[in-house]
Amino acid sequence: MSAENIRSGNRYTLEHMVPSQWELYKSIRLEALQTNPEVFGSNYAKEVLYTQENWVSFLADSTRAIFGLWRQGEIVGLTAVALHRDDPTKAILYSTFIKEEHRARGLSRLFYEARIEWARSQGCAAVVVSHRQGNDASMAANQRYGFIYTHREQTQWPDGTVDDELMYILEL
Repeated sequence: MSAENIRSGNRYTLEHMVPSQWELYKSIRLEALQTNPEVFGSNYAKEVLYTQENWVSFLADSTRAIFGLWRQGEIVGLTAVALHRDDPTKAILYSTFIKEEHRARGLSRLFYEARIEWARSQGCAAVVVSHRQGNDASMAANQRYGFIYTHREQTQWPDGTVDDELMYILEL
């Protein structure tokens, strides 16, 4: 792993995951979907059916970066950024999860710095992020890193409920 793909802080390391780590990615992603299903735009029932090829392709896709958060050799978190499908001058943040026992330690700093740096390296002019209404932790983190609220949209979430999704942007 090259130095630009690794960030460290408080005995934690954030690494840009590679295709050979697909099993670790799968395990932390499925754990995230089971632990906090209300905050994701997908669900466990859908993703548990993904094949090895699916998981490898996510990590091999050059239009995204998936980062694993590590502590003492164990993966304890996950976050991702991708070029926006409709506008590749924008990047979108998604799939953030930290195991409960590792939360409230300022680790979101590693996530935001790595994802914003990746977006800049791709030539993006802006980064967008959204969250389900009521996800106060996400709202606080977005605003702490300079994201500005733009609008809300009614969304049908994977759990079947309809709730507002709040949208934010950070101009780079």
